[in-house]
Amino acid sequence: MSEILEELERVGRIVGDARTNTREFRIILDDTSYLAVDDLVVVISDIPGLTEPLATYGVVTESESTYEGVTYETDVRRIADSGVLPAELIRTATVAITRMIPEIWTAPLAGQIVRRATGVQRDLALYVDDMGRKMPVGLAPDGSPIFLDLDFFDGTKGGHMSISGVSGVATKTTYAFFFIRMLTGARHIRENSDKYDAVGDSLHNTRVLVFNVKGQDLLWLDTENADFTDVDEAGWTALGITPTPFQLVTSGASLSDLMPGIPTVSFWSPPQEGTPEDIVLPQADRTGVSPFYWTPREFIDSGLLSYVFTDASDSRNQLQFLLERIQSQLQRWAVDLADGTGAVVLRHPNEHEFFEGKRVAVAPRSGEITINSLESLKNGIRYFIDPDEIEAHPDWVGSIERGTILAFIRRLEAASRVNRLGKLVRVGSKMSVDRDLATVTVVDIHSLHELAQRFVVGALLKETFEEKEETGSRTPLSVVVLDEMNKYAPIQGESPIKDMLIDIAQRGRSLGVLLIGAQQSASRVAPDVLENASIRVTGRLDSAESERSQYGWMLPSTRARAKLLKPGTMVLGQPAVPLPVVLKFPRTPWATRGEERLISSTEELFSGLDSSLSEDI
Repeated sequence: MSEILEELERVGRIVGDARTNTREFRIILDDTSYLAVDDLVVVISDIPGLTEPLATYGVVTESESTYEGVTYETDVRRIADSGVLPAELIRTATVAITRMIPEIWTAPLAGQIVRRATGVQRDLALYVDDMGRKMPVGLAPDGSPIFLDLDFFDGTKGGHMSISGVSGVATKTTYAFFFIRMLTGARHIRENSDKYDAVGDSLHNTRVLVFNVKGQDLLWLDTENADFTDVDEAGWTALGITPTPFQLVTSGASLSDLMPGIPTVSFWSPPQEGTPEDIVLPQADRTGVSPFYWTPREFIDSGLLSYVFTDASDSRNQLQFLLERIQSQLQRWAVDLADGTGAVVLRHPNEHEFFEGKRVAVAPRSGEITINSLESLKNGIRYFIDPDEIEAHPDWVGSIERGTILAFIRRLEAASRVNRLGKLVRVGSKMSVDRDLATVTVVDIHSLHELAQRFVVGALLKETFEEKEETGSRTPLSVVVLDEMNKYAPIQGESPIKDMLIDIAQRGRSLGVLLIGAQQSASRVAPDVLENASIRVTGRLDSAESERSQYGWMLPSTRARAKLLKPGTMVLGQPAVPLPVVLKFPRTPWATRGEERLISSTEELFSGLDSSLSEDI
């Protein structure tokens, strides 16, 4: 080993005026060398009694300089300006120890030569040799890749990722998609084996569900980034990935033109109210967006009524009991209409007709309640639980007090309005989100009311999780990317969505459901969700937030630095490496907002014209 280290750059020696220990040591730098924060170093010590040299690896956490021989602060003028006082400029660095080989934890010897760890020695310092499947997730200051042990994300040894940071400058969502591109854009094979585990050939074995909750930023993943430079391309090349946008896939489109090895994306958005089902919400110049909604039949069969009631207060009273009772009765009474549009009729279970064990679709009788929208569902429920001038149906309400019934109706009436959930439940051909259509499925909910956003998130999480429970197969892996995690799984209160997210955090990795949660403040996220995330990533932090216990995995020096991080710089924590690692990631080749799109000359020519005029031309 000594011969190998001779080729590494010498940077200084371990100081002798302070005691070294197994946590950290200080270096006095050579006159011709420097060390920056996050640089990696290695020291070889011949420890008495050991049969082989001890290699101590560490990362620089602080850099300092001083004049040796200074007594008063004003002596600096006499030394630097006039040179009348003798003194020597001393530069030192503090190093946090990351690893010892062999694993005998004893302090390195004072006075030993310190060398910059590069190449193989750098990988040893970061435990790359111990990683079952290493995946690059960023770049070190010298441009070399920083690796993640994929076993701690895909559920093999751990699962889930949490990304925190200040909104707008922490680049949380951008890094999440950078990570997804690295995950789905390469073949992750286990070391010393030709077998793929869990993710394996991840382009085919991974499906990613993303909720677009802020503007239209995630609707341009298939569009080239006008700000992408040769420097950015070199960064991607160093990571082993050819930088390209995602490939757009739409329902019913031919897949023959797709390029192999590049992940695909599909976009979904709710339809506009009062329009044909294929007209989605306005998306600026965005095309290729498919509509989604639920028919009354799907709404009832999937038990989605519970996701209409997502307030924390709803779970602390009899509303929850009434909700479960009504949901059960809807599933017992609902019969398909014969027109095949997804509408149902509420008919007493004793009057249902069956053929080969299945309910026969019917035509509505006079006076029967037909459900073809959320509004008519509300009216139908009200007919049974709060009818005019007669007693409520005992099967639907039991002994629940009328005050609770009225509170239920008020909430359901508010939710069924067109500007809330009304547009999401309608009759028509089945238009569910097809999560198998593309590698990445982006569901746009940014323009929906907050109640509708919660409903869509809850419904699709439920669908994803139950599908995995039914199949019992971990592959293909289902990765869910959810921004504003503190809104859906807050530290206080209860809701069906929070319960679902906690269930995914606790049991998801064994089923192949993995969570990438992003939030401004990890301290506002439910501990059961946060603590189950094996991978922690942080961008720039607010000063007060950085002192929270949720960031205890970071060194004090790293916490202080996190307040100053620039966009594109992140701190990575993973079980495979005992200390946090600061990394950078290159600009993405796809646009992260509409202003970054690379617009063709044709688009520029007609950009100021009405769309109908440009079509005529």
